[in-house]
Amino acid sequence: MSPNAGLDAVKHYKSAAWTSTERAQIYDRTTNSTSDLTHFLTTEFIGLLTQRIAPGSAVLDLGCGTGVLTKALAALGHDVTGVDISQAMLDKIDAGVGPGRITLRQGDVYALPFADASFEGVITRWVIPHFRDWPLIVREAARVLRPGGTLVIDHTSRANYALAAREGALAHASFGYDPRVRGGEPGGFYAATTVDELQLVADTAGLDLLDVAPLGFFRQNAVIAAVLGAEGFQSYKKAVDAFYQDPGARAFIQWFERHVTRALPLDMANGMAVVLRKRG
Repeated sequence: MSPNAGLDAVKHYKSAAWTSTERAQIYDRTTNSTSDLTHFLTTEFIGLLTQRIAPGSAVLDLGCGTGVLTKALAALGHDVTGVDISQAMLDKIDAGVGPGRITLRQGDVYALPFADASFEGVITRWVIPHFRDWPLIVREAARVLRPGGTLVIDHTSRANYALAAREGALAHASFGYDPRVRGGEPGGFYAATTVDELQLVADTAGLDLLDVAPLGFFRQNAVIAAVLGAEGFQSYKKAVDAFYQDPGARAFIQWFERHVTRALPLDMANGMAVVLRKRG
C-alpha cells in the first residue's frame, strides 16, 4: 500500500458522501439550527473574522456546505462568495438573505476558481480538520487573500488527543470515525495539529499567525470521550443538548465558552480557532 493510500481513501469517501443529495439534506437540517450550542460557537467563530475586516468586505466561505457561515456573513452586509465541491449542498442555500450579496460557486478547495488576491477575508469551518493534507488548503486560501487580509480556520488539537490517551482509550467510532472507510485508520480519519505546525504552515503560505485558542469545550472533547467511554460520551452529548435548552444553563455555557474556554490550554478542548493574516 502506498504511503498516501489511507489519505486518498478518506478523501474519496468524504467527497463522495458530501456530493450526495441525501447527505446535503441531512447536513442542512443538522447545521442550520439556531437553538443549539454549535450555533453559538459558530457565531463566536464568525466574529473572529468580522472584527478584523471592514463592513461590506469581499469574503470567501471556503467549503461552505449549505451556507451557515455564508448566510450569516451576508446578513451582516458582507459580499460573500461560497464555494463547495457539492452542488447538492449549494442548492440548499437561499442566496437572497441579508443585505449583503451571495455568490455561489462549485469548486475544489485545493484549486479554488478565483484569481489571486480576490478577498479581504477567507473563513472556513468544518473543512480543514477533514483533510490530513490541510496545509495545501491553507496555501490556496492564502493565494486568494489580499495582502493584509484575514484568514480564520478551525482545526483539531493534537494535544487534546494526547491528553485523552493518558486518561483512557478513545472510542474512535463514537468520536466521529466511520469504520466503513477502507484503507483509512481510526486515528487518520481527521487531521490534528499543534501551534508549532500551524506556525510552520503559516510561514510557508506567507501568513502571520495571530491567534490560536480552544473552541468548544462542551462539544467534541476527546478527554471527556476517553474518560466516559463510547456509551457515556453519547449520553454526555445528549445531556449537554438538553441542558442547553434551559435559559440559565445556556447563559452559563455561553459565558464559559466565551471567557473560560478561550483561556484554557489547547489540550483541554478538541477544537481550535485559528486567526491568520496575509503578509504584504
